[in-house]
Amino acid sequence: MKPRPYQLNAIDGTILSLFDQPILVAPTGSGKTFMGTEIVRRLKSKALWVAHRRELVNQAYKALNRVAPNRVGVIMGRERPTMFADLFVASVQTLRNRPMPEDVGLIFIDECHHAVPGSGYEFLFKLGIPVIGLTATPFRLDGRPLGDLFGELVVASQVADLVDDGFLMEPKVFSHRLDLHGVQKRMGDYNKRQLAEAVRERMVIGDLVREWHTRAMGKRTVCFATDVAQSKDIVRQFCEAGVAAEHLDGTTPNGVRDEILERLESGETKIVSNCMVLTEGWDLPALECGIFARPTASLSLHLQMVGRIMRPESGKGQPIALDHAGNFIQHGPVTRRLEYSLTGEVKPKPVSEPLDVRRCGECGFFYGINEASCPECGHVPEPAARAENTKPGDL
Repeated sequence: MKPRPYQLNAIDGTILSLFDQPILVAPTGSGKTFMGTEIVRRLKSKALWVAHRRELVNQAYKALNRVAPNRVGVIMGRERPTMFADLFVASVQTLRNRPMPEDVGLIFIDECHHAVPGSGYEFLFKLGIPVIGLTATPFRLDGRPLGDLFGELVVASQVADLVDDGFLMEPKVFSHRLDLHGVQKRMGDYNKRQLAEAVRERMVIGDLVREWHTRAMGKRTVCFATDVAQSKDIVRQFCEAGVAAEHLDGTTPNGVRDEILERLESGETKIVSNCMVLTEGWDLPALECGIFARPTASLSLHLQMVGRIMRPESGKGQPIALDHAGNFIQHGPVTRRLEYSLTGEVKPKPVSEPLDVRRCGECGFFYGINEASCPECGHVPEPAARAENTKPGDL
């Protein structure tokens, strides 16, 4: 494999910033694992790849093994590490209680927006070994800065550029506003209990089935639910409608979870609904549709969820986003250009597209407010009636 131009620039920039503990910001589907292995190859160093969840460790192991066959070992739970590996993939929890592999000269932290003081990653920064963070979203739900542990940002590319170059697929979005009046925010996102109550009271779950049949019937789909109860209810309604659907959550045994995702990949299962499990560290390029039933005030979580359906795949049509939660209306298109910082702030670049969007009154398609008509069905919205706000008088 040859690095793409933006990958070459990112690799060069990361190596130049190596002793500043850089974060390599790489959107979902941009090849952050490949860029990591290229950095290892150039530096000719034994490396450690660290993650905080089993799914991330397994995903990294599979991805690294594709680009570095027979060179990858695993340090996690009861797994016996390969002593002659050049690359080690480790869970941070296991690594804290195990001796470090010998001669490691480079450390990668996957999904490094989780690495802040108090998160359990601090010991890695005290080893005197260069640390590189990897993430698609270098900001957190709670707004805490990443600059306490990291010292530099290297942005590989913006989502809009990857879409323009064909490396990502922009989804076709159908959305609507959800009334969340009275739901408070906590740690950067909606209060979970209040959000679950609001969703049950103000969202008709049956609409998800109807919209899917209308917009995406037969397409492999992942659904993001607010809580376990809602996810199971969604699956029940799809099954009653004759659609093969399954649920998984944090309590689903690892083997069962793997089997469910394998059935989704093969097409035996059409829909997998989950609650905060498949938001990061899981990739299925053939995924064609996302159902967003979980409202979120977090731009980071929104981008992580949408990123699951944006990878290109041979024969795959434009992915479809069925946004029952109003997230696209709140956060805007995923192709907005963003400015990142180590202070925890993220904001649109000055040249970014405006957030103003419109929902078609005929088909529900989500499109820019500057469009004269709906690109999906051609409907031309009627201009708003002019308000009479003057009264007689002289200047």
